[in-house]
Amino acid sequence: MDLKFEKLYDMTFPLSEDRAPLYIQGFYRNREAGGIYVNKGYYIDLGTYFNLFSLKKWTAYTTISKLKIKLNLTGKFYIELYGMSLDKSDPKSELSVEEVFMRTDCEDSTEEILDIDKLNLKYEFDLIGIKIVALSDNAIFHGGEYLGSFESEREVKIGITICTFKREKYLLPNLDRLKHLISRNPNINVMVIDNGNTLNEVDTEELQIMHNPNFGGAGGFTRGILEQVSQQRNTHIVLMDDDVVIELSSFDRLYAMLRHLKTDHYNKFFAGAMLILGDPLIQHENTAYLGTPFGHEFNLKEKSFLCQNENLPPHENKYAAWWFCCIPVDVVKEIGYPLPIFIKCDDVEYGIRNKQDIMTMNGVGVWHESLEGKWNPVTDYFATRNYLLMFHYAEGYDKFDFLKECFMQILRRIYHRDGAGMRMLELSLKDLSTGLTGITSVGSDKKFAAVRNYPVTKPMGKNIFLVIASNILLSLMHFIRYDHFDQEYKTFRKEKLSDQKFWRSFLGINNES
Repeated sequence: MDLKFEKLYDMTFPLSEDRAPLYIQGFYRNREAGGIYVNKGYYIDLGTYFNLFSLKKWTAYTTISKLKIKLNLTGKFYIELYGMSLDKSDPKSELSVEEVFMRTDCEDSTEEILDIDKLNLKYEFDLIGIKIVALSDNAIFHGGEYLGSFESEREVKIGITICTFKREKYLLPNLDRLKHLISRNPNINVMVIDNGNTLNEVDTEELQIMHNPNFGGAGGFTRGILEQVSQQRNTHIVLMDDDVVIELSSFDRLYAMLRHLKTDHYNKFFAGAMLILGDPLIQHENTAYLGTPFGHEFNLKEKSFLCQNENLPPHENKYAAWWFCCIPVDVVKEIGYPLPIFIKCDDVEYGIRNKQDIMTMNGVGVWHESLEGKWNPVTDYFATRNYLLMFHYAEGYDKFDFLKECFMQILRRIYHRDGAGMRMLELSLKDLSTGLTGITSVGSDKKFAAVRNYPVTKPMGKNIFLVIASNILLSLMHFIRYDHFDQEYKTFRKEKLSDQKFWRSFLGINNES
């Protein structure tokens, strides 16, 4: 009986020279649109972030049984398939172990079928890489692809949902790239929520652009989630920032994987990693738990870091950031809608709320601007207020942890002589004491304007020492009434966010699509 194979993703060429080591390594003469030219005796290595095969993840998450590797070549080559894994004999070691498990001589195009069970690969290696050595001059690697044979499949449709605010500079190039993705996969479509109302509205099968009030990222992404659920077109939602650089093969991997998931992974979120736009070989984060990123500052050029990336531990309060986060629509129906907190930590709480580990995979990620350059007093307010709010929703935290964090916030601002931050902390603590009912008593756009105009550099009738004393007093008051606030925050989530009514009223879009 002929095996049925489905293409998972293509081996891809670099988007730019500074990103090349994440695609192709080794020694080659030159790279052109038609292929990579390799002189006799030299080689290229495809065991890279975007071109390796994540054996551990595919066998853990999906029902894959066989893998086919196709290479489009001109000339004579010597091909090595090798496995990579952490050195399990030395738990403290951060170095990867490489082992060649298959060698092939070929002339022109070739393909290999690997029976994963018979080769026992899934028990030996985390990753599979390919090394191609030229045995003739003017040898050319034109590309390749990975294909899989699976024991089960299901229908999957992905709605990529982007929130934007007057950032056409970033958004429009991304939409152009996503058109290529949609042209080859009609089961993927794009929805843009325009908080700035500067784009023309669009409503087609491939692309929807909707105007939305400026209720921040929380309001924009939640509007997208509301519409995705109401339209009943898609099985999964990918929440994605507008100011990222995307590698389309990330979506190919994601789509193929979702189609063949084992049932116990159906309701998990899938996180794309954040790579740093200004330093494109470095990973900023590959999931995180409250306050702590995983995979921070991994140099993804190095195989040891690729193996570590494949072995991130499960952890309580783990979440996937919304620069790239895939959420099953059925999970939204089960756990409800995000918190109405404008920006910062909406993705944290939503990931925590799902109470499951987050799926990740090498080769699924985006480049994003460094977050440090976006800090200002307004960001400080929302980040501080909402981070402290997370203590009411995260597992394993109580009022003593909350109070400790408040004092740490105060001491940090004193150490850095951050008077503006101290006043923003005071405003954050005052607003926290009103609960989500108080926070949402005015629209998020009006609250944002009030925070932006808050006089952080003026004495406000009292000097900074009185502001410090006020922060200590507010922290103690919240500590004393912690159980009361805890009940208010959790009751609000249960009663207001379990269906669409609150959010549609809050956004002023009472009509359901």
